[in-house]
Amino acid sequence: MKRVLIAAALCATALPVFANEPKPLTLGEQFIVRAYAGQLEGLALNNVVKANTLGIAVNDSTICVALASAMAGEFVAHNKAEGLAEKTENPERRLDIVAFNKPDSAAFAAQQFKNKDAIALVFGGQLSDEANAKEVKMLLTDLAKENYKGALFLHLTVFGKKWVEMAATEDKAVGTWLAGKDNIFALAVNPQEKKGMVNQVSYKDGKQTVTGAVFTTDLNNGFLGLFNRRLVK
Repeated sequence: MKRVLIAAALCATALPVFANEPKPLTLGEQFIVRAYAGQLEGLALNNVVKANTLGIAVNDSTICVALASAMAGEFVAHNKAEGLAEKTENPERRLDIVAFNKPDSAAFAAQQFKNKDAIALVFGGQLSDEANAKEVKMLLTDLAKENYKGALFLHLTVFGKKWVEMAATEDKAVGTWLAGKDNIFALAVNPQEKKGMVNQVSYKDGKQTVTGAVFTTDLNNGFLGLFNRRLVK
């Protein structure tokens, strides 16, 4: 009888532990995390990068599309006017988005974005690292050919996985072009300090280096709770 009672007591004490284990995010919660991240990135593009025109390159995974949409919404909220051209010219569209769902998407994006103030690279989501790295490299290769002068904005995953650094080390022309840019920015999150930040990034000698934080903001507990669960399987 004692053994039964002891076993029951052990089971009872174990239940709260299982109940408190973090659960994987639902797809809807994945979208919420990206809504927060995209809104922060959109703010940075407006307030830090000072971009009046924007191109967003995004893979075709639903998670990345959710983030790109949130980023675009924040950007559009600050850039509702028709465009920047002279009255005698056709105004340039302030926002363009290219979803990478065709073999020539990178080349098409480079042409669409070559006159934009900033280009955001939104890759990650449900695609494999190999697929994302390939698409990032293809885009950077075409932008290097155009000698794109505007700012590059790297989503958290693009920066964290070092896909840009990989492209710089694998392609000399890309590496040379990136090394000459001083307007590359990346989103970062510090869960311990409850801070979100935008860092300025350098690719001298092909190596990814943070040169300083240009924007910092407090993160709320609702976002952090979801953010910390995003890798739970």
